[in-house]
Amino acid sequence: MSFLNPLFLIALLSVGIPLLIYLLNIRKPKRIRFSTLAFFESLKQSSLRKIKLKRWLLLALRILAIAALAFALARPFLPSGLGLTTKGEPAVIGIIVDNGPSMEQIDRNGPYIEQARELARKIVDMQASDSRYSLNVTHGGALGLPLLSNSAATREIGELTTLNAGNYIAENFLKSISQVETAPEPNKIVYIITDARESQINALQALEREDKFKNLRVELIKIGEAQPKNAGIQSVKLENTDVGTQLVGTVQNYGSVPTGSQSFSFVLDNELVSQQMYNIEVGQSRDFRFTLPDTDQKYQKAELLIEGDELSYDNRMYAAVQHPENRDVLVVNDERGENGEFKSYLRPLLEAVSEEHDRLSFRFETLDNISAERLQQTDAVVLDGVRTIPDYIAQSLLEFVQSGNGLLLLPAAEGRIESYNRLLGISNAGRYSELVGQYGSFRSFDQLATPERGHPILAEMFDAGSDNDMRVNVPELYYYYKINSVEGRATSPILLSNTGNIILNETSVGSGKLIYSAIGSDPGWSNFPIKPLFAPLFYETVDYLAGGEQARLNVHTLGEPFEITIGGAAPGGIQLQFGNENIIPETQQTFSGLRVSHNGQDWTPGWLRILNEKEERVYSVNQDAMESSLKTLNEETVGTMLSEVFENAGVQYYSGSRSLFLADLKRASVGKEVWHWFIIIAIFLLFTESMVSRYFKAETIS
Repeated sequence: MSFLNPLFLIALLSVGIPLLIYLLNIRKPKRIRFSTLAFFESLKQSSLRKIKLKRWLLLALRILAIAALAFALARPFLPSGLGLTTKGEPAVIGIIVDNGPSMEQIDRNGPYIEQARELARKIVDMQASDSRYSLNVTHGGALGLPLLSNSAATREIGELTTLNAGNYIAENFLKSISQVETAPEPNKIVYIITDARESQINALQALEREDKFKNLRVELIKIGEAQPKNAGIQSVKLENTDVGTQLVGTVQNYGSVPTGSQSFSFVLDNELVSQQMYNIEVGQSRDFRFTLPDTDQKYQKAELLIEGDELSYDNRMYAAVQHPENRDVLVVNDERGENGEFKSYLRPLLEAVSEEHDRLSFRFETLDNISAERLQQTDAVVLDGVRTIPDYIAQSLLEFVQSGNGLLLLPAAEGRIESYNRLLGISNAGRYSELVGQYGSFRSFDQLATPERGHPILAEMFDAGSDNDMRVNVPELYYYYKINSVEGRATSPILLSNTGNIILNETSVGSGKLIYSAIGSDPGWSNFPIKPLFAPLFYETVDYLAGGEQARLNVHTLGEPFEITIGGAAPGGIQLQFGNENIIPETQQTFSGLRVSHNGQDWTPGWLRILNEKEERVYSVNQDAMESSLKTLNEETVGTMLSEVFENAGVQYYSGSRSLFLADLKRASVGKEVWHWFIIIAIFLLFTESMVSRYFKAETIS
């Protein structure tokens, strides 16, 4: 039993009033001497005993009567589940129907969604005529309906259908709770009608236990008894291989039997490219690979299709492939004489890369041809063996990096260390200190330490998922600068020597990146240029600084808010196009760019276009892979999980004898206010007190 006005329980303090009056009326009797006490001794044994009994009885009746009135003021309420009433006080009933795509399943009782609608109508029919209803669904945006009457609720329930949209069971449940909780009716209960998939129950269990759940009964009703048979596309990803960029689709058998003969198709830009047959055992998965052809397009639209599966809602996955844009890299070095003072091993490497890859375009210039205007036309700058950096160039380079670009500094053997340090100093990136070893001696003074995983450059070169130690033919170092990083500055050493000195170091400068090396690119510093590590390391370094990237997937998963950040976009020029719908999203200017967001609650799988004045972006919108898993939980497990959030929760299975189930549900469906019971008790106690006072004759001698 609970109380709707628990504050009035303070009135229980008034039960002390009769007791206080009783104590104040007790007087100590005076002692009077008589010649004989025989008569009074008889009185002591009879009348005085009855007088005391009468007083205690009256005191108890008065205290109980006042307590009953106090309880009545607090409005005691018997919640649902006690089985004491069939129809109670006016009620507000929350009904949440699972309308996810899994409700398309069919068992011997028909489609799940039809069973859910039937049960929801039965719940409405068993309530009092003046009850009201909060109706909501689990997938897509909340219905946003006001509290409904019986007839209106029945009409709206009949229009519910499955929706292959995002799963918002937790959010929509809380919205219904808020609507039910603020209603004035004392009787409140929320029904959740679902097939009890594991993902649904996990979402409810993740809710925080709140005080507003204490006086609310939550009744989860599980429907459906079909043996799940379903194959779905678990994931899609891109991999860069020796044969090119491959799209990898993974098909998972989520059912309880083998899939049988099914086909998996790959469609690119509305043309069928490949089709393969498969049969996957229970709980197993299989990868399918498709090599993407070379293209000049920035975006390619791919679709992965399953054919021959009973449930079709998860048999299509969209993949928007975004190809990287060309990046311009400016390589700067000094003019040297013909006597061979400087021979860069980096330039021939970059020239070879430029011939084989269109994504990076290299321009080779001398320092005299560099200007601020020239820097605006490039994405990264490489200073390769430049002996001195004039102050005006250093300032332009600083502004260039701060605006989001990249800079790589490789020193010259005869370079001016103070010139390098001026550039590093104004960038707050650290400094070069003393020189170690002897240039051109070809005698090993130190050795490069084996690279460690972690930095993005090394992650592109080595398998980050491997647990094996890296096996690298590390170079010997003849001569190098010592690098002193700034204490407290966010730096990221990429390579170290065996003695712990930094050989290649990265520092963030504004929105850009600065990487500087302790050694140059010619063989007088080390035998690095002839080692296999040299070419991939510096190619990945330049690619990293230029903002270069591999092809990537633009994918949005339903059930999550859509959010991206676009650099250089104007707030008023952004528009989203999903199907035939044009959407003006929410925008917020941030340091990184314009943040664009939209809840996307009513979206279904398909294509999304983001338009602004400068460009168009394409995103694929797909259902969460968890929607493909049809694994359900039994009533005991669901009850245990819900009890962690709700104090008053029940779980029932809508199967077997439907009439018996509905009868049990009806008995336990509503609660009742019982304050009038306590009024009747108080009246009875006061009447009894009057009768005792009038007819209890304590003076009679027995």
